[in-house]
Amino acid sequence: MSAYSNVIDTTNPPSSCLASGSLITLADGSQKAVELLTGDETLLVWNMYTGTFDTAPILCIDSDPLNTYEVIKLSFSDGTTADVISEHGFFDVDLNEYVYLDKHAAQYIGHSFLKQGADGMVQVTLEDVTITRESTAAYSPVTYGHLCYFVNGMLSMPGGIDGLFNIFEVDPDTMAYDAEAMAADIENYGLYTYEELNALVPVPEEMFEAVNGQYLKVAVGKGVITLERIGELVERYSDLFE
Repeated sequence: MSAYSNVIDTTNPPSSCLASGSLITLADGSQKAVELLTGDETLLVWNMYTGTFDTAPILCIDSDPLNTYEVIKLSFSDGTTADVISEHGFFDVDLNEYVYLDKHAAQYIGHSFLKQGADGMVQVTLEDVTITRESTAAYSPVTYGHLCYFVNGMLSMPGGIDGLFNIFEVDPDTMAYDAEAMAADIENYGLYTYEELNALVPVPEEMFEAVNGQYLKVAVGKGVITLERIGELVERYSDLFE
């Protein structure tokens, strides 16, 4: 497995970002402000295959420069807050999947979300959402193989990569993929080989491996993502793998 330390700056409106000051949990349990990440760090992640904490290198950090952005300020029942620009994913216990919290996040008030606790995962409730305009920069790390990480202790998923997650059913008791349901999905829809997907949507092989591209055949079959959307993601991120 290779670690990618690329940081990409875009001139497009941010699609998936955290405001400066957001704290990202490193593999050793310490936290680092998102704007201080170099891309060489290894982050704490949640492994959906095993239902355990794990670690993964940073694949890339999407970023947008200092500007005035609409900031969605999320407040949870234990006092945790998170400042989101455009959208960011959090694991909704009530729906048993990641959801993007954005300018419509108030609809999720009262839902429980997962957070790292002293002895494992705990649940906290979204209590308030306010939207302000602030001068800040915007950042969005992505981890190799798992995509997720912890921001201000909350289990989270980068925005702008919809279709690459929520592919398999999660067992709410173990917080791991339901093995029987996953096997049934794979039997029903199959798995992409790199050559098969590349013939449909040209994609760098390292990118295929980094995002678990074999499972995209299940995602396409279940309607979680389209080949057109896969192409859009490849176009946005493929320069990291040249």
